[in-house]
Amino acid sequence: MAALAGLFLFASCGGGGGEEDAGSATETAQEAIYEEGAIRMEIEMLDTGLLKGHSYVDAAEGWSVEGVNVTAVIDDGTEWGVIEIREQGEADSVTFFEVQVQELPRGQQVTVTTTAFFRDAGGLSAERTAVDKWPP
Repeated sequence: MAALAGLFLFASCGGGGGEEDAGSATETAQEAIYEEGAIRMEIEMLDTGLLKGHSYVDAAEGWSVEGVNVTAVIDDGTEWGVIEIREQGEADSVTFFEVQVQELPRGQQVTVTTTAFFRDAGGLSAERTAVDKWPP
């Protein structure tokens, strides 16, 4: 019975479910589109002690990406450590992230947030976010 419960838990921790889920059982993706640009975040896998993924930010015409920050917070407000590594890619900004997984109380989720900072040619700035929860 314990083996079946473990298998169910593993299967339920991945994917956003639904028809739009074209990824593997351990991948979820969230995308937010704003006037200033688009933010896509993919949680790709759970490794021993780490939740891994990528954040992709593309600026709209007339805007640029000034910075990106990834945070992880559980339901009670406790922040988890996040390691961010900038990478090259097809997006204006690509960030690989690892969330240092700690003990997650039963029934709670960790909210992973990618915050993008945009600036236009006139100096106007905007802060926009994409959010995903794990386990889904």
